[in-house]
Amino acid sequence: MPRKKRPALIAKNSMKELGVYKPEFEPIIEIYGQLIEQYEILTKKFIDSKYDFEETTAQGTKKAPIVTTLESLRKDILAYSAQLGLTPQGLLKTDDSCFKKKKVNALAEALKAASG
Repeated sequence: MPRKKRPALIAKNSMKELGVYKPEFEPIIEIYGQLIEQYEILTKKFIDSKYDFEETTAQGTKKAPIVTTLESLRKDILAYSAQLGLTPQGLLKTDDSCFKKKKVNALAEALKAASG
């Protein structure tokens, strides 16, 4: 069975494709990757528990600790994703022209199509 790509490597490659990668970000990318790995492990445990989201205590029923942890990890992952430019809003902060439509010269496109 092939080994799954590490989330940090996936993030790094995505950042390179988006043009926002810098080697100085490596420590943050590693933390982000670890958060993703923790989230995946806990999500599998949560699924295996048949989504047992409540726990009975002496004070009554409360949210299971795994649910609270997953919620916290989701927030952290989103925050790190944005900081690394891996969300639309985060990418927009790093490159304010990333979503602007590029003007296409109709004549140049027609000549390009005709020559190809």
